[in-house]
Amino acid sequence: MVSHDEKGFTLIHSLFMIVILSFSLPFLSYLINSANNFQASPDELSAQQFFLFLRNEVMQATDYRISQNKLYLALPNKAEATFSLYGNIIRRQVNGLGHEIYLRNVKELHLSPLPYGFTIRITTLGGEQYKKDIVFYE
Repeated sequence: MVSHDEKGFTLIHSLFMIVILSFSLPFLSYLINSANNFQASPDELSAQQFFLFLRNEVMQATDYRISQNKLYLALPNKAEATFSLYGNIIRRQVNGLGHEIYLRNVKELHLSPLPYGFTIRITTLGGEQYKKDIVFYE
């Protein structure tokens, strides 16, 4: 008698797939609903990106100090980068020269030292406040 390799899609397979679908569809609809409700403002995204860039700069710095609400970073190449509020932007200068814009539409900038780094708090022209603790690694 000839034996055929009879592998097919059985009723058990069908029932198993229906069970998996019935359990996963509620989670999928919740995930889609959550994604549609997420709306970050452009100011919030800009602030988060600024905090990320600033953290990267601090990680590369060899020392830092805060004076007159300005952040001074000692860079590895012996230069000094300064972050300060200039009009309604936060800018970065190296050795007092240049004008690199890091964040726009800023109303206030507050820097306060911590034992392990510093806190930066910004207020946008729209009145939204964002705060981040930046850790300085020695």
